[in-house]
Amino acid sequence: MLQRFLIILVILVPLVIAYLINEKRKAKIKQIKNNTVVLVKGAEQKYPSLPLKNYGIPLMVRRQNRVQVVFPRLTPEGDVEYIYSWHPLNDVEVIEQNSKTNDPKLTTIKELAPIIHEHWQLEPEMSVLEEQYRKINDLADLVSTSDVYSVQVATYEKALLEVEKLLRKAEQLQKIYVRLIREALIGVKVAEYNPDRLIVSHLAFELQYQRMKEEYQHLKDVAHAYSQLLNESRNLASEE
Repeated sequence: MLQRFLIILVILVPLVIAYLINEKRKAKIKQIKNNTVVLVKGAEQKYPSLPLKNYGIPLMVRRQNRVQVVFPRLTPEGDVEYIYSWHPLNDVEVIEQNSKTNDPKLTTIKELAPIIHEHWQLEPEMSVLEEQYRKINDLADLVSTSDVYSVQVATYEKALLEVEKLLRKAEQLQKIYVRLIREALIGVKVAEYNPDRLIVSHLAFELQYQRMKEEYQHLKDVAHAYSQLLNESRNLASEE
């Protein structure tokens, strides 16, 4: 009886341990996905020029227990670039967003994380706008040659102007994102030599950043309205 119990115990213990390890792994992955900042062991050694050291922004988790993390840094010319790097799950530690800290690097990455995410989203939006501009421009050229649909040229031209405004505003917003990130990273580098003079420089652009975002959203709404109007015009033309 004892021997049978020991055999069962020998079989069950590794299974229970494996189950607990897997549950812990899944919980950690969920935490990483739900947080905007992580600490990666060894990142500073792998990339010595990181102004925020081991702190980064998690991007995705693979089944092979590897996490893709993004590290913002400054080039020698002072430009902002992103390093996309894969790391073992065990080397990644979750940093709670509401955790309090006196570490200026951690404070900075927490403030920059949402701005960097918005910066990433802007580029595909601009690509969509450029494609939309090309299509509207082609349609404007086409209807201008038509005896029936030439009355719609003014509508297409106005839509083109709105998309042009939106593209210009997106480019301005992109520059502001880069300036905010650059100033914050420079501020961290300066603080390494004089901690008493730590200034979150990107706050100087906060009002400009918020205003530009609002204007950009307004222009997006206007462009969307014109896009719907053009679609309705095409539908009516096809019914005729």
